[in-house]
Amino acid sequence: MLNMTINGAVCQAKPGQTVLDACRENGVFIPTLCHDPRLVPFGSCMICRVEIEGQRGVPLACGTTAADGMVITTESDAIRLARKTCLELLASQHYGDCTAPCTLECPAHMDVPGYIAHIARGEYAEAVKLMKETNPLPVVCGRICVRTCEAKCRRNAFEGPLGIAYLKRFAADIDLAQEQPYLPEKQPSTGKKAAIIGAGPAGLTAAWFLAKAGHAVTIFERQERPGGMLRYGIPSYRMPRATLDAEIAIIQALGVEIYYGVNFGTDVTVESLKTAGFDSILLAVGSQNGWPLGLKGEAHCPGVLIGVDFLGSVTRGTPPDFSGKTIAVVGGGNTAMDCARTAIRLGARDVRIIYRRTVAEMPADVMEIEEAEHEGAHIETLTAPVGISQTGDTIQLELIQMELGEPDESGRRSPVAVAGSEYVQAFDYVLSAIGQTQDLDFVGPSCNLMVNRACLVTDDVTMETNLAGIFAAGDVVSGPATAIKAIAGGKRAAEAMDRYMRGIRHDTDIVPYNHTRGKNETLDLSVFGVREAITKTPMPVLSGAERHHSFTEVERGFTEEQAKREAARCLSCGCADVDTCKLRQFSTVYGADQFALAGKQTTHPLDESHAYIVRDRNKCILCGRCVRICVATGAGVLGFVGRGFETTVEPSFAVPLGTEENCTACGLCVSTCPVGALCPKEGVALPTTAYLDADGTFTSIEDAVAQVKGHK
Repeated sequence: MLNMTINGAVCQAKPGQTVLDACRENGVFIPTLCHDPRLVPFGSCMICRVEIEGQRGVPLACGTTAADGMVITTESDAIRLARKTCLELLASQHYGDCTAPCTLECPAHMDVPGYIAHIARGEYAEAVKLMKETNPLPVVCGRICVRTCEAKCRRNAFEGPLGIAYLKRFAADIDLAQEQPYLPEKQPSTGKKAAIIGAGPAGLTAAWFLAKAGHAVTIFERQERPGGMLRYGIPSYRMPRATLDAEIAIIQALGVEIYYGVNFGTDVTVESLKTAGFDSILLAVGSQNGWPLGLKGEAHCPGVLIGVDFLGSVTRGTPPDFSGKTIAVVGGGNTAMDCARTAIRLGARDVRIIYRRTVAEMPADVMEIEEAEHEGAHIETLTAPVGISQTGDTIQLELIQMELGEPDESGRRSPVAVAGSEYVQAFDYVLSAIGQTQDLDFVGPSCNLMVNRACLVTDDVTMETNLAGIFAAGDVVSGPATAIKAIAGGKRAAEAMDRYMRGIRHDTDIVPYNHTRGKNETLDLSVFGVREAITKTPMPVLSGAERHHSFTEVERGFTEEQAKREAARCLSCGCADVDTCKLRQFSTVYGADQFALAGKQTTHPLDESHAYIVRDRNKCILCGRCVRICVATGAGVLGFVGRGFETTVEPSFAVPLGTEENCTACGLCVSTCPVGALCPKEGVALPTTAYLDADGTFTSIEDAVAQVKGHK
């Protein structure tokens, strides 16, 4: 045996071993992309760099034979720089999306291509199971989500985005209709108790994940029913209450208890909850206080209502009498659209949405704006209220015309008043829908939480407030936002609380490297092969006449045929190998930048000719593993073609892979590929048992980081 020193520790190696094999045999991790223990070392990826005492530079561990007395270092600044540079060189010719843009854009990072693929194959239960790994409220989100994911959909580069929310709703509704909807397997009880303040989307989400992790969860809600703004801020024609109740009941079926009519700060406090044995507390109180217009004399006008309060009164069955009345709604967000559409359903004669910018600058979802206009609301843009008074039952609203100036912090052009353009309009009611804020009355000497701009301050990583064991998530941290952002915050908070109650220290979040094909506008469409133009499947809806005076749900949902047709449009643009791709793992560890050495890029159409394998040459890093393992089997189907940057791996005589007669579909080429250039077809199993993970060093980015950190 050879005596060596590796990272300061005395080790032994077998004569003839490479430094790479010697280090691995002694439990020391060295990254590599081209090495397969079943093959002779090749040295093409160049990232297995080490330092050897007495040798210049940073030689390759796979190309250096171990020698007696060697002193080896596997991690240093010079090594990390060399590895990073080599990774960036490989990335410069790698063309693909690690994670689909829709998943990246989703605040909860739902696996959109994954659940859509299940829907396309009719695997609806599997689709819901996958959805609920990140979002326990897919029935809700399928109806009211703002769908930013669809704006990033790669299908926009063809004829328009997928109906992602529609598909989510379709599968989730099927699950909801089952006698026993999907419930995840709970982990064994931890004996720990978590209290959650607020049964809105953030609180409900946290409850789901905490209960799933084995903790006892109790929610304290000040309203008489759960849902938060899902119930009291979103009208039932968008979010039917029975449907909302049914989805929340699934969360309760995990063992979550909810107590209603409980005010935090008076009925229960931080101290009383700790005394009751709760090990951690989550504050998820949301943003339920609407802003007044801020006009002089507004307080003396009983006909001026806060928009969210008005919507809440409708839910409670105590709406004002709008029959035959004229209504002004001030604001341009989704709440303003909901107020206008609800007023129409209550019988209002004339509803006007007053907004100080143009429709193009409205923060409301485009679909919500279109629906409001379709149902009869009139939008008066470049108009702002400057004064108000009430005589009897009539409100005199003084308005002024605006024009757009320079962009403000939001990127929208600032409205500027046009001098001398004031005029007065009379209304029966005016609804203020200009924004919401958080009710932080519970903050004080006995609950001394840090507050910044009316939001609770939390640690970016741990989600913990300045009080130990007290966490916060959702709108109370971010300010008024979307339901899906609250859901994402609730999940992160649950993960942080779980670690806290288990005594696990967590200092930093790992941000995975993400390779991208770039913007849709510059996309090379040929890489997706020949695609038939299929327009987005429209959602069946109630007619305009059916909506008046009715709170029946407007969107009726997809049929199975419509859902499968829409799901078939998905390009599956994320990488199937994203969770195990070694290029991604190492690029995360070493901070590689795909654009650092970017230059001319050659792209190729997807090769789906094989019955079991998809070949994507755009992802190939020319490591040679597939070529060498195919030669080792005696088949010799694959080989290198071309020189320099034009080099590719091709089947013999450049015929399609599926037509190469020597190919036995053994799967060894798939098993050895480190980057997803060769993958099994979706939903298709290779016919042999040879498809194994040949590397076996680790399976996740977190594991990779831990391995490298352990040998610094």
